[in-house]
Amino acid sequence: MENIPTQELAYDLRQRYAKIVGDHLEEITYSRKGRDYPNWYKALEDIYTITEYKFSLSKEEKKELEKDNSKFELKNYTKLKKELVEVANKYVETWKGSLSNPEEIAKIEKALRNIEEWILFKMNEVNMFGSKRDTEGLI
Repeated sequence: MENIPTQELAYDLRQRYAKIVGDHLEEITYSRKGRDYPNWYKALEDIYTITEYKFSLSKEEKKELEKDNSKFELKNYTKLKKELVEVANKYVETWKGSLSNPEEIAKIEKALRNIEEWILFKMNEVNMFGSKRDTEGLI
């Protein structure tokens, strides 16, 4: 194997990580637009898995992580997932796509969007979309 300078390798890994995150964001978008609720949820779980370690933690969360990091999950995320599971279990046929009741669709999509928006908020909070907020070219 070729000797790759450490600095170059770190840059390559950051580039690869950014691509992976971008690919996951695309998968979320496609699933959302296609109203494919199981895959939308799976894509959200996937992006949470690859980004959660970057999220800011409260003092309480840091203490909990120090106790046992094998079972650690951010409490707000756990709460949002629980709400989604309850809605999905209540409206199973709509969740699977075999029924299209508008009220049920709205409740399922709201629960999924709550998770998506929370993950995006946490990603933005740690500048995963970049820290420069330049509007050059947009004006």
